[in-house]
Amino acid sequence: MNPYSSNFDCIKHINTLFPNEQSLVGIDTEIEKLQSELTQLQSELQEDIHEHAVMQNKIWRDVQDVEQLSQGIVTEIQEIKQKAEKSEDLVYSMCKDIKSLDIAKRNLTFSIAALKKFIMMLTAIEKLKEHCRDKKYAEVANLLSAFTELSQYFVKFQNIPQILEINGEKEQLIKDLKLQLIDDFILFQKGTNLMQIKDLQDACQTVEHLGLKFRDELIQKVCKYIISPYQDLFQQIENRSLETTERRYAWMARAIKDFDTKTQNVFPEYWAVHCQIYYEFCAVTRLQITDILESLKDLDVAVLMKALQATLKFEQKLNDEMKKRYEEWLGKKNSNQFAISELPKIKGAISDSFEPYLRPYIDSEERELMLHIQNILNSDKLDVEGDLKMLNSSMSMFAYFKQLLKRASQYSRTQVMFDIQKLIKKALKRYSDEIILKINQSRNNEQHSQIFCCFVINTAEYCKETIPGLQETMVQHLDSPFSDQVELSNEEEYFNSMMNKSIETLLIYVDSKIDQFYQQMLKIDWNEFENMGDASKYIRDTISFLEGHIKTIKDILSESYLIFYLNKLVVYLNNKFINSVFRIKKISEIGLSQLMLDVSELKTNLVRISKLKQESKSQQSFNNFVQKTLSRSDSILKLIQMSIEKFVENFPDYAKKYESAPTDLDKILGLKQLRRQDVPQLNKFFTKIN
Repeated sequence: MNPYSSNFDCIKHINTLFPNEQSLVGIDTEIEKLQSELTQLQSELQEDIHEHAVMQNKIWRDVQDVEQLSQGIVTEIQEIKQKAEKSEDLVYSMCKDIKSLDIAKRNLTFSIAALKKFIMMLTAIEKLKEHCRDKKYAEVANLLSAFTELSQYFVKFQNIPQILEINGEKEQLIKDLKLQLIDDFILFQKGTNLMQIKDLQDACQTVEHLGLKFRDELIQKVCKYIISPYQDLFQQIENRSLETTERRYAWMARAIKDFDTKTQNVFPEYWAVHCQIYYEFCAVTRLQITDILESLKDLDVAVLMKALQATLKFEQKLNDEMKKRYEEWLGKKNSNQFAISELPKIKGAISDSFEPYLRPYIDSEERELMLHIQNILNSDKLDVEGDLKMLNSSMSMFAYFKQLLKRASQYSRTQVMFDIQKLIKKALKRYSDEIILKINQSRNNEQHSQIFCCFVINTAEYCKETIPGLQETMVQHLDSPFSDQVELSNEEEYFNSMMNKSIETLLIYVDSKIDQFYQQMLKIDWNEFENMGDASKYIRDTISFLEGHIKTIKDILSESYLIFYLNKLVVYLNNKFINSVFRIKKISEIGLSQLMLDVSELKTNLVRISKLKQESKSQQSFNNFVQKTLSRSDSILKLIQMSIEKFVENFPDYAKKYESAPTDLDKILGLKQLRRQDVPQLNKFFTKIN
């Protein structure tokens, strides 16, 4: 509320604020202006209040109108809802009646269709009986197809008596039809059936409608009928022998020719009836031949192998013929379930029966092989002028192995071939043993022994290189699991033994010659040795012998095995020298110098006399080996020459280089005239000795 309710109050308040009369003169004009503005504001306020009142009245009337309208709408909605509920009940009632009518219509339609199909089935059964009786197999095939299709319609109702009755009638009819078809085909083979080729071809279509199982049964019956005369013929006593084997296969050739003449493409080609006939023939033949083999006490190897060879040839011919004839269907996913997809086992169907009875053949091959090895060993000659400086017997042996495997592969890829593989392994052992025996026997003739040992080393190298190829050939001639069991690593070791024996014999020969020279060395008084000059006589004699020995073997051995042997020889010479030095009681300074000179001379001449015609890595490797190996002799001589202090200082370095250091220590001390307690610093090496 305005604190100044009247102009008077306003003026009064102003006078209170400004009691001085003079101070009011200046604001009179302002007061008048304020009064004027206040009056105007009051007027405007009255107008706004009036307009607001008018607006409130109008809004109130509008709200009342809306309420009346809403009540009317709610009333109408309720009326519509009531009408909708009545309509829904009416529609539901109508739909229920329509649905009942629709179900009745469907049931009536299904019943009419089922009745029609049932009548068709009854008609089909009657016609089927009629056509089966008249052997009209083209119509029979069509009716079987139609009946099968109609039967699918009644699967859900198969327990209904009428359906059970008609299905039972159909099953009996099909059973009789199968027997009739088998009789027709058998009688046709006998020649007593007057049916035409076309009728039998239609019969084949009928057979397919009766299923794969019956088709196979029919073919089996036909095959047994065709093979039964053969079975009876060769069951007779006069034909129960291996000599009649080729006659068996001739009979089969005639029988299949007669079959083709009679049938004239009666059977569909994709049925592969020929395959089944051959398979039946093979099964009967296998049983009969097995009986023959079991009954024979003494098997004639020639007759046995002739029969087997004829059998293998027959199987191979059949297999090739069948592959070519049925190539169109083999190995393919055929939509036709009656088409052949793979051949029955023809190869081995008969010949496998021979396997358990081929021991006489293996024994025969063993006798011939061992005799061959003995003959080629006896005929060996050492042709040092020839290109191949090895024993010809080894090449002849492997050539025979190749022929043996080829011959045996004609008969078997399983147990027999595996036994032949064992036989070859036995022959390799025999050959190796015989060569080693010959090495021992050759020692009586020194010159011959050297050459023979070199030939043996080259022969062993050739055999080791040839054996992997022999093993691969064996594997190729064997089927699994036999092929997985071929292993010739032990046989390779036989030839390593041959090689080692030859090298050992050569080294024994060298030792027998050189030992006398070192005996001369031991007779020298090395403690009183004073005249140092050229190499000692024992070294000169040794070098002279080695020169002749290496010259003999140098042009015989292959480069790799020459170096291999020379390395062995260098090790032997080094050990021979060191062992001889250790046998000397005492050596003077000059004596030590002479021995060092001897070692140097030996190294130089070993490199010289072993030099190959052409410089190679092998030659350089050998030269390095000579220096490295004989350095042990040098080191021992230097240790003997050293003072105690130097010896104690340098021996650990020697021990790092040579494993023999602990055992060498006592011998070196003996030559230095020292005892263990004189060198306590080396106690750890004495511990190793102990």
